[in-house]
Amino acid sequence: MDEINVILISSVRPERSMSGALILHRHLMNRRGIRLHILPAEHHEIVHSRFHSKIVPRLLRTPARRWAADVDYLMHTTLPLEKHLAAPPRGTRTVVLTLAYRSGCWVAQRYARWHRLPLIVRFDDWWPDIAEVHTPVRKQLEQRFLELHRSADLSLCISEGMLKALGPHRNARVILPIPGVEPIAPSTSNDSADEFRVGYSGNMFDYSDMLCDLAQLALKQTDVRIEFRGRPRWPQALVDEMRHRHLLYDFEAEAGFHDWLGSFHAYLVVIFFDAAQGRRAETCFPSKLVDYSRAGRPVVIWAPETSAVVQWAKKSRAALCVTEPDARALLSALAHLKSDRALQLELAARMRRAYETDFSPVRLQQQFLEGLNSVI
Repeated sequence: MDEINVILISSVRPERSMSGALILHRHLMNRRGIRLHILPAEHHEIVHSRFHSKIVPRLLRTPARRWAADVDYLMHTTLPLEKHLAAPPRGTRTVVLTLAYRSGCWVAQRYARWHRLPLIVRFDDWWPDIAEVHTPVRKQLEQRFLELHRSADLSLCISEGMLKALGPHRNARVILPIPGVEPIAPSTSNDSADEFRVGYSGNMFDYSDMLCDLAQLALKQTDVRIEFRGRPRWPQALVDEMRHRHLLYDFEAEAGFHDWLGSFHAYLVVIFFDAAQGRRAETCFPSKLVDYSRAGRPVVIWAPETSAVVQWAKKSRAALCVTEPDARALLSALAHLKSDRALQLELAARMRRAYETDFSPVRLQQQFLEGLNSVI
């Protein structure tokens, strides 16, 4: 079968960095059957002007950031930026792909319409609840977000919860985050063999308060050792103490990161308990969970009962779920897991099975390609 020309117009590009970029990288880069074309997606990349290349980015870092974000949203949804982009390659097997995050998706939507190409939209998070815009603009943004789903020739949803929240669609599919293909090999640790080591890596900005409470309580007990990797918004005194005790690390090169990641007995996944973030909890699916599955060791999920990831875990029975917001409940569950070797082995086996089934990178890539072909 001939290659598919995938025109990516997205604020998030394929990179080995944040989750959305990493998922795109794994689906698109150096993949047989895909010829990738990346076009600009942001106003300052398409129309070079001082206002959008310098002034707006500066305003987004000031107390006026909501006003700047309002203007940015309105410009991307009203100006005909798609007409400034390169024409699509010749051939019938061509699609437009975007991630429903920030402003690039609006340019992609109009580009696909302008050139009469199939539009594929991936929904990884509930962007209207993330955008720092004023309430009237947020309401309009949510309407457009839902319309983007309805107008797509293919809607790729990160979870069952996302699909349910977006509503009915003629061609919507759930494709979970795709993990890497290499397993996480066990590595040795210099710490005491008696320690039960739990690792957390990833978003420490959105979950900063939750993880701060956990870190402070964890310092006062000896049942489990919890290590974090990321950049939290914690009091400097706590950051200094955690780093002094080698419990908090910054990001580092891939080789060192994999060695660190392979040193744990269990891994931690966290989702919001804040009611204001309820819809995000119900729709997103953390990519760290699928990456942890490569290790074939227990995963503990600290998240609300209604979250998409807990719903998956309850169905698969592949992870231990703590659905109380109190960090003490989590520490208690970790202490119990430490003392129950049979439970550790059971959870490890089920997580290995999840990697071979629900999280199989081969299966998920095949689902992605089948989706692309469904609109050609």
